[in-house]
Amino acid sequence: MLSLHIDKGIMITISQARLKGKVSLPPSKSMSIRVLAAIFLAGRDTLLRGAWPKDGTQVCEDVQAAYRVVRSVGSQFVKEDIGPHAVPGREHSRRQLDCGESALALRMFAPILALSSCIYCLRGRTTLITRPVDFVIQGLRELGCWCESLNTLPTLSIIDNLKETGHWEYSDSSLSMSRPILLVQGPLRGGKYKVNAGGSSQFLSGLLMALPLAGEDSILEVEHLASQPYIDLTLNVMESFGVRATHDNYKVFHIPGRQVYRAKKIAIEGDWSGGANFIVGAALFGDLRIGPLWKNSLQSDKAILEAIEKAGASWSWVQGSQLKVYKHDNLHGFSFDAQSCPDLFPPLVALAVHCKGTSYLHGIDRLFHKESNRALALLEEYTKVGANIRLEGNNMVIEGGELPGGAKISARGDNRIAMSLAIAALGARNPIQIEGKHTVAKSFPDFWEALDKVIKPV
Repeated sequence: MLSLHIDKGIMITISQARLKGKVSLPPSKSMSIRVLAAIFLAGRDTLLRGAWPKDGTQVCEDVQAAYRVVRSVGSQFVKEDIGPHAVPGREHSRRQLDCGESALALRMFAPILALSSCIYCLRGRTTLITRPVDFVIQGLRELGCWCESLNTLPTLSIIDNLKETGHWEYSDSSLSMSRPILLVQGPLRGGKYKVNAGGSSQFLSGLLMALPLAGEDSILEVEHLASQPYIDLTLNVMESFGVRATHDNYKVFHIPGRQVYRAKKIAIEGDWSGGANFIVGAALFGDLRIGPLWKNSLQSDKAILEAIEKAGASWSWVQGSQLKVYKHDNLHGFSFDAQSCPDLFPPLVALAVHCKGTSYLHGIDRLFHKESNRALALLEEYTKVGANIRLEGNNMVIEGGELPGGAKISARGDNRIAMSLAIAALGARNPIQIEGKHTVAKSFPDFWEALDKVIKPV
């Protein structure tokens, strides 16, 4: 049987294999969406370099969603939609914004669009419709904006859904595949506010990017910050565009108002979240060179290097932005706190099921409202192929060893679970069938092609 067999439907079959070669990663999703937001707020074109494709194609679906938002509203947002010169009657069709399945685009652009006194309707598809937005609604209301959820509406025709928000351009096919989630209206003003960032740091990132354009200075008192590395990434992108904000140990943020985003050339780094799957795969099944990745990256998922070291693996930097990960035959159980990098849970489970001994992954409370209930999905799908996993408090406990495989399992509509199961299947005793191969397009559209290039049958 082939090590990787993709049928014409939604199934993929993977059997034992080793890995060898080079993997090219897509641009970082978290960085790309923040850069697109900064370009939007600058109101001018910016040259993207680094991992960004030269022709702009083959970026993941979440980045495409952010680009749709930016493109739909247009570069005139800062000049025409903010402040005393806002034009309330401007084309309603420009204010129907499809965020696809991207929670980051929805939660981050909500406060950015709230700079305007115009009403914007943020829409979403499939898994995004069930993701929490209550903290966005509450947060914007506390900042003096109007925000309502349309996610509680019964399923209606697209035209009925749009009656309250304006004219729908029938030529816009993307809107026909989405439904309204949030209505947002500002203007967002400066001032002193409290923000609960316990559920997600994405809304806080949006506020930090929006408030420099407010008419007054702002102070944000932040409680329960969940993902500090993502805030560092946000502040770094802002600084790259000439905008500043400071903080007191991430508890209080000071944001001067009346600042200006300035367009510039900017390099986009490769995606550590997608790369983590190949990093784990290399540690288990063969040497790989993976890039482009930055040594000084602020992406939280760079912590995968710490995790594989805990399991006994090793790596080195070669030729600047290329990471080489080496195969090790005697990897052992490990403990790792993934509270600030929850997207690492799926690849770490793939690692742990093949490590001898017990592994402990902390922070499963961050997994309950992802594209799936990711903690439960990982437990149930890996159990089907013979893994020994249990949930204890806020921990996932994995008893590693041989993985029997020999079953049909589902990605649960979750891109990261699909990639995790694919890597784990490379070491299973019997082939594994995975349903939902299409889900990887959300974050790593070329994942199967990249995997196929480095697979070497045993």
